Amino acid sequence: MSDVISSQPAPRTTAEYRAAIEEMLTAMEALDERMKSDQVEMDRLKAETAALKGETRALLAAMGATV
Repeated sequence: MSDVISSQPAPRTTAEYRAAIEEMLTAMEALDERMKSDQVEMDRLKAETAALKGETRALLAAMGATV
């Protein structure tokens, strides 16, 4: 890990380490919320896709096409 590039200097004091950890936790919480939001959107899109597939199959069946 000695090849890690950072835009911030490495923490040196306990206070700096605590601040860095708090910053990381805040970033992780924001990412977790975004992930949850993205999952809700994906589930909504999956349900919409399933409904559209059902409508398409029903229309094809009504037109006499084989599904």
